[in-house]
Formats: sequence, structure tokens, C-alpha cells
Amino acid sequence: MNERRQYGRVIINKRVWLCDFDEGALPVDSQDCLIVDISEGGACIQCAACFQEDQPIAFTYQDLMEEGFRPVVGMVMWRKQYSEKACRYGIKFLGLSTQMRRRIQDIVTGAAREKDRG
Repeated sequence: MNERRQYGRVIINKRVWLCDFDEGALPVDSQDCLIVDISEGGACIQCAACFQEDQPIAFTYQDLMEEGFRPVVGMVMWRKQYSEKACRYGIKFLGLSTQMRRRIQDIVTGAAREKDRG
């Protein structure tokens, strides 16, 4: 099968706070979730919350937070049942700042280096 991803993706398995996103409103109803992997273009997130394809969402992840509380915004591209209580979601990032994109590049590059050493 051909790889369709534009960017390299690395496994990170760290906690994030995921929430519904409504433009013009602050994120609400945060759900504790796991960010499974990440790339410059998006991430795979696992949680018990139920989101639909094409639904905009926002999440915060300590390593990605800019000064203050600025969640990363994305669109749910796909949804797969992972376990009885959790789903995995493919999230496409929307409108990342240059600083945020660089932070993600650093995470991907750093994880790739660690993998090569191990």
C-alpha cells in the first residue's frame, strides 16, 4: 500500500486535553486523551469522547503550547474504534503558526534521532 502522508510521523504516546471547538468561543468540555503520534500535518488522538468526521476540534499538549493557553486547532479526518471504550481520530492541523510548526518539527526530528540511537 502506498503511503499517502505528506510528512513523517512519530509515535509519542503522551496525554493531551481535547475539546469541542466552536469558532469564536473558548474550548469547553475538555476530555483527557492520548496523542498517539504526530507530524507537521496532523496527529492521531485516542480518547473516549465521540467526535465526527469533519468536526473541528482543539487540543492542548504541553510540548506544543505557545505562551498562554492557545490550543492547536484541527479537523477530524477519520475515526476508528480502538477498544470498547476508546476511538482513535486522525486530526489534520489547521492554520498552525510558524512557531508551532517548528515545535512539531523539533518533536519529530528529536523522536527520530532517539529511535536511531536505540
